[in-house]
Amino acid sequence: MTNTENVLLETTQVQSALTVRSAADVEWAEEADLVVVGFGGAGVSAALQGAESGGHVIAIDRFDGGGATAYCGGVFYASDTSIQREAGVTDSADEMEKYLAAESAPVQADTLKRFCQGSSADFDWVNRYVPFSGALYTGKAQYPPEGKFLYYSGNEKVPKYAEVAKPAPRGHRALGAGYTGNVFFEGLRKAAMEAGVKLITHAPVRRLVMDTEGQILGVEVHRIRPDAIDEHQKLYSEVNPQMPFKGLQYQVAIEKCQKFEAENSEPAFIRAHRGVVLSTGGFVYNLELLRQHRPEMASAYGEILRLGSPGCDGSGMALGATAGGYVDLMKNMFIGKTTSPPESLLHGLLINAEGKRFISEDAYVSVVGGAVAEQPNNGTAYLVLDAKSFWSAFWNALTIGRSMFLFFGLPTLLNILKGGTRRSGSLQGLAKKLGLPGKTLQDTVQRYNEFIITGKSDPFGKQPANIAPIGKGPYYALNMSIRNKFSLTPVFTLGGLRVNEETGGVLRRDGSTVSGLYAAGRTAVGLCSAGYMSGMSLADLVFSGRRAAMHALGQQ
Repeated sequence: MTNTENVLLETTQVQSALTVRSAADVEWAEEADLVVVGFGGAGVSAALQGAESGGHVIAIDRFDGGGATAYCGGVFYASDTSIQREAGVTDSADEMEKYLAAESAPVQADTLKRFCQGSSADFDWVNRYVPFSGALYTGKAQYPPEGKFLYYSGNEKVPKYAEVAKPAPRGHRALGAGYTGNVFFEGLRKAAMEAGVKLITHAPVRRLVMDTEGQILGVEVHRIRPDAIDEHQKLYSEVNPQMPFKGLQYQVAIEKCQKFEAENSEPAFIRAHRGVVLSTGGFVYNLELLRQHRPEMASAYGEILRLGSPGCDGSGMALGATAGGYVDLMKNMFIGKTTSPPESLLHGLLINAEGKRFISEDAYVSVVGGAVAEQPNNGTAYLVLDAKSFWSAFWNALTIGRSMFLFFGLPTLLNILKGGTRRSGSLQGLAKKLGLPGKTLQDTVQRYNEFIITGKSDPFGKQPANIAPIGKGPYYALNMSIRNKFSLTPVFTLGGLRVNEETGGVLRRDGSTVSGLYAAGRTAVGLCSAGYMSGMSLADLVFSGRRAAMHALGQQ
């Protein structure tokens, strides 16, 4: 095993696979055709598809189900959908494929084509259980405002991408108020239960069972004792990825939960006749693994916002590794920095500790965040605004609407008031307060304004609709640095187990497949493992979850 795989085993309580001569050597507590480990978005998709394919399915979750999906925005990326047509949008799978190819999806070309060509059908499948709306938003925002549910969720309108593929709004937000990941998950969960899926909760899976030929036979689950379940759920509830400023507290709760599970569980074996699907999420709550692959994020764990549930500790990857699977792209992460809403913030300039601009301010949130993380002085960055744009953003944040205020208005105001915002009547004075080279900042602003005055396109590709000259002072600088806890930096991991892209089967390093073992969602390398945009994770986890179930049960 590699050092990464050793760290996975050391930090997740996963044990080496139990190898037996045959299934008859094990006393199985329960049996199923398909066993799904992890009941978040990918897990519920695999379980529901398995049941619809005629299989007897047992789904197992370390906690109560939902995982990171229940906390997410509930956005599904797809083309040529009934919702788009309802909104008067013309789109095609071919245009979606061209766009995603330009975004460098880390999968084979035929996999990307299959995903895009099937995205409409995948969406229709989800839409049978989850409500959506064609209320269209055409502006630029990380997340659409209340009452809007179809929007441009990536970089589709950025000039360099628009030249390659016709832009179209492909982000389909589940119908509801605020973030609607809970609506998305609950719709699929209810359908899975009605389809006959058996769900076992509060039951960490600690090892795989395999025969001497390498065939996966089932899993060993450590079920929390009935009298300890309430306390286990309480520990889970102490970690809320949508609640900032509690990174240190969450780490203590996670470590306490691991100890509690070791002391309050009983082992049992569950047989999987056709296959096991690993879908336990990523590893953003595995601090040691973060230290190994992204030390700058690990050192900032008290300030960043780790998106995921406490189950996102890499345990599914560890299970796969014990059977010979291997992990890849572990350094790749979503690192977010929100510059809109309020949209007035897009009129500013993002500069680094040298006073230089380094990214288009209206790029997708993870593109901005990734660029900020790479800047000197541990990801130091500021958003420079003139008085007009600053006060417009301030008042827009106050009046953004009740449900959106919590996710966008309040964080913007907190950063303005608590995050170290600086003000000066001149750019030179502002640079002095920030400890930046005064002339460099002045030159940066002057060059930007000259591009606008002369009608030239922005060298960083900022969309014309979001371009405005930096006007009269006083000038303001919002602290957008990684280590500023008031400038929220949401983070989650994108790497995982390598899988056969035709089947979802877990791969060994020699290219062979572990028989009977599959991985899906953020436990596996998928379509968004090289870079993420809103909607791609849910679309990928449905795609990969359904793929695994269908192949395990012989449907493809």
